[in-house]
Amino acid sequence: MMSTNLSNWIKRYQILLFFLLTLAISWAVWIPATVAKLHGETSILAPEGLIGGIARWLPGLIAIILSFLIFGKSGIGRLFQPMRIWRVGLFWYIFALFFQMIVFYGGKIIDTLFGNLYEVTSPLYSVYGAQAALMAPTVILFTFPGAFAEELGWRGYVLPRLQNKFNALLSSIVIAIFWGAWHVPLLIYFGDFGVNDYAGYVLAMVNFIPIAIIYTWIYNNTQGSLLLVTLFHIGQQLSNNLLGVLPTVTDEILVWIVAVVIIIIEGVANLSRRVSRHQYAG
Repeated sequence: MMSTNLSNWIKRYQILLFFLLTLAISWAVWIPATVAKLHGETSILAPEGLIGGIARWLPGLIAIILSFLIFGKSGIGRLFQPMRIWRVGLFWYIFALFFQMIVFYGGKIIDTLFGNLYEVTSPLYSVYGAQAALMAPTVILFTFPGAFAEELGWRGYVLPRLQNKFNALLSSIVIAIFWGAWHVPLLIYFGDFGVNDYAGYVLAMVNFIPIAIIYTWIYNNTQGSLLLVTLFHIGQQLSNNLLGVLPTVTDEILVWIVAVVIIIIEGVANLSRRVSRHQYAG
């Protein structure tokens, strides 16, 4: 049985421990895999493989471990409980699943109006052709475990604890910084940025801020529903696989605009005019 002193120490520093452990262990897997790929070699730690893939689940796994070390089995039960919060307005389901698709088409229309014409390759269409849309349920099925594991950590565990200390906006920004940093090795591995593209790393991390704000807005307005933020994550992945990704920054600008509008209308304290920010009671 863990000593009370150690349990209290973990509880006191649980937010910092969550961020440090998530980044350190994930990077310990992904950075060697990235270095190997840059040298033209393969690695068992690659993100597409078993070990590298499990590293994507680390936010949730770390959340489970910390919850158990602090509160035992009851802590794990409380961590998973928000997944059962599903009685929210229909709007939130529609927004969660289709926001990214709306941003995609909105960005493409704007680019077209300004004479920026291009073709976007759909990953699913390139493989399945006209049957691509029929693969949407499969995408949802296969992305659900990873999306849930990420959101269990970022939103289910650390967001309500941050909101015990800070307002909703600042909590979102803190998560965005670590969330963005967590993705940097993956961005290099998959060729989004070069090894020495430090400005690109910073820009990528900054662009996590508006989407983190939207996640918090959904979370706080749905009683802290882990289900809805997981569906929002799945909606992003579904759009990227079914429609593709714009080669311009127009969609990113649109996301920033949505985030700013949310801040103006809902306020920085809770990112909601109807309910208080969802905090952790523990």
